[in-house]
Amino acid sequence: MSISIYYTARRPQPITKEEAALCRQIADRYDAQYPYGELYEGFCIYDLEKDRDEWEQDVIFSGATKLPLEAPPFLFQIANWQLNCLEEISNILPGAQWHVHLDDLDLEWTEEERFRFPE
Repeated sequence: MSISIYYTARRPQPITKEEAALCRQIADRYDAQYPYGELYEGFCIYDLEKDRDEWEQDVIFSGATKLPLEAPPFLFQIANWQLNCLEEISNILPGAQWHVHLDDLDLEWTEEERFRFPE
């Protein structure tokens, strides 16, 4: 059994190649600097060019990252690490409306106040 953080950003203007490259660079940097050893799944960004449905034309960014349930003491720290990565990514996608959830639990994510778990 596992839980995952899911994230989707929508806006009328498509993501630019520069924005997409910056998103990938941020995710790669977080993956390379991950401080929790083996308890890890990389920050996943879906390939929307391959996987976009007709009704999802305004989705510019989407992905999911599995959290390791075998390490309860680090669960919130790992979740916050991934949410920090997502925050940096959200900063380079202006005007996007975000939906972030932990399996069936919606996380309140606003441009002014990002979401964090208590540590």
